[in-house]
Amino acid sequence: MSTEIKKDIVCPACGQTQKLEMYTSVNAEENPELRRDILRESVFDWECRHCGYTAQMAYPMIYHDPAHGFMVCLRPSGAVSKAEAIPAVRGLKKRSVKNPQELKEKILIFEAGFDDAAVELVKNAIVTVLKRSIEGNVHAYFCAADEKEMRFAIFVRGRQEPVYQTTQMAVYRQSQEVLRTLDYKEPDDFAVVNSKLAQRLLDQYKSI
Repeated sequence: MSTEIKKDIVCPACGQTQKLEMYTSVNAEENPELRRDILRESVFDWECRHCGYTAQMAYPMIYHDPAHGFMVCLRPSGAVSKAEAIPAVRGLKKRSVKNPQELKEKILIFEAGFDDAAVELVKNAIVTVLKRSIEGNVHAYFCAADEKEMRFAIFVRGRQEPVYQTTQMAVYRQSQEVLRTLDYKEPDDFAVVNSKLAQRLLDQYKSI
């Protein structure tokens, strides 16, 4: 079930103290409104009632979706998480992420029924092409997909608004084939499946 606690927060702007509602665990089936707020990226929003200062207060959270068979541990800035105390759960995909944006992305990927390691390989291909014509750090986040295409939000450092990029579903299927060739296995514990893993997998594939 979902668990909520309250913690005193000192506003960095005015110095006043007030309570922050924190959801240390979220069950998507029991609390669909919290799933909605996570996808809207609003569940971590905080506003000081004294001066109106706003900030995103990310904190450790366990997100569990029994229907889709996955659990994601949010560990911002390396914070200690309750995931370390969770016994091994069979039959669940388990991931560790470092920010709310990555949490949102994992939810969208797993709800759509995709392999996040294959999606990371697709993102690697997109970012590699974009870096040839765009200056600055480029990050891609999965948004949605249909039978023919995958859609990604592309963020470039220094630009506030993302641009959107689509790629053919064939690229995803090619990425799945790379994983099969490497005999890639689903990790047992809370794994970090990100761009660094994608690059390591590609390096292994190229060396075959």
